[in-house]
Amino acid sequence: MMSNNRRDYDSAQGWLSALREDELWLCQAERLQAATASEFKVHRDDALRRIGQGDSYEYWELYQHRVEPVVVEVWSLAELSLTKLKIQVVGMLTIEWLEQKEKTAVVPKVLSESELWQRVKDAGFVDENGQPTVSRTEAAIIADMLADRIGIKNKWKFFENFWRRKNMRNDYNKALDLQKSLEYQEKLKKLLA
Repeated sequence: MMSNNRRDYDSAQGWLSALREDELWLCQAERLQAATASEFKVHRDDALRRIGQGDSYEYWELYQHRVEPVVVEVWSLAELSLTKLKIQVVGMLTIEWLEQKEKTAVVPKVLSESELWQRVKDAGFVDENGQPTVSRTEAAIIADMLADRIGIKNKWKFFENFWRRKNMRNDYNKALDLQKSLEYQEKLKKLLA
């Protein structure tokens, strides 16, 4: 059992190392390893609930789901009890684990058999696992154009599931307001012509 006294740890990194060896995280990791792919969404939703919508979540988003810099930031603020931080960080570690697992996601057949998808991949807009390497707004433009050209029904649901994202329609709407996105859209139209 971990101590709830900050003075018992030499640093935020020391505390995080202790948490990675703590029974709470080890039990959660066991549950994750035993989970089926269909249960991953439940674990993700539960982890997001644990993280909450406070400062930790904001840092989590800003640091692009990297646990250690979040812990360092929140630790330095010292506004959160170690008990609450522990629960939130277990949520972050859960999502980190799930994201690592999802990096090996299988590209859906409708995409993998498409010449247009191959062009998007060759252009470097997605990685070898089919995950976007571009901004959220640019990824939404890719999803929209590919869905229209390949004939993917329920495009937002399809790409949100594949890319493990939410609110892609909002990303697309935001893209329509950005000049940079309009230029990107023209570039994509040429690529997918």
